[in-house]
Amino acid sequence: MSKIFLRTKYDNEMKMNIPHSHNMANAMYGFRDLGAEIVPYFYLKDIYNKVTKDDIVIDYVHQCNEVLKKFNIFPNIPDYPKELEHFLGRKLWRDTINSFSSDENKWSYGYFIKPTKEKLFTGKVVKSINDLIGCGHYDDNYEIIVSEPLDILAEWRCFILYDEIIDVRSYGSWIDSTKKSYLYHYDSNVLEAMINAFSVWKDRPMACSMDICFTKEGKTLLVELNDAYALASYGLQNIQYAKLISARWSQLLGVSDPYRFY
Repeated sequence: MSKIFLRTKYDNEMKMNIPHSHNMANAMYGFRDLGAEIVPYFYLKDIYNKVTKDDIVIDYVHQCNEVLKKFNIFPNIPDYPKELEHFLGRKLWRDTINSFSSDENKWSYGYFIKPTKEKLFTGKVVKSINDLIGCGHYDDNYEIIVSEPLDILAEWRCFILYDEIIDVRSYGSWIDSTKKSYLYHYDSNVLEAMINAFSVWKDRPMACSMDICFTKEGKTLLVELNDAYALASYGLQNIQYAKLISARWSQLLGVSDPYRFY
């Protein structure tokens, strides 16, 4: 049976070891309820040589990538797969961060930008030169994706497990409560069309999130996809969260999913 390696830290107030983040705690509870063997650790180097292809590591994206790299695996699902382009409702193109930041016509327009390389910075809307602070160093002229801005009123994260949406969780109102995103709702027919299009994508992940939004123009659109091997839970029920992680790790490592049962 696979082991679940869980990153932990020592909490000085409680005088005990605890999961390193609330997402890791949620995963721990989920795998515990599934009867998994959970092995806590402090540093990746402590367990790196012990991890096999049958195991799962609960850690941050960078650390998970290091473990997967050990098995010559480099996860890379597109944010906007071709099969779902119909649901974008906006134009997207590629640029470089230096080209974008050196052209006032670009950085003053209000475009949304994000790096093509994961986690270089968090995607953001750029309306002034100040918005580019923290978006890299001039000597590192990496590629970015630029998209036309959307006037978003509400957003949701749809969790997909084996071609089924297992939950849809709202997010965004806690970032900007003035939007009152709870007043709006996505079009369920559009969401069904999205998952149907997703299901015919040949190289689709067996577990991921599909972020959607409702715009001021009354449209339900695709925001982006996110891989599930190290994904935030956003309130997803703990057992489902654990199954989501297990499904993607199993697919990436080419092993059977021990928690694929209902």
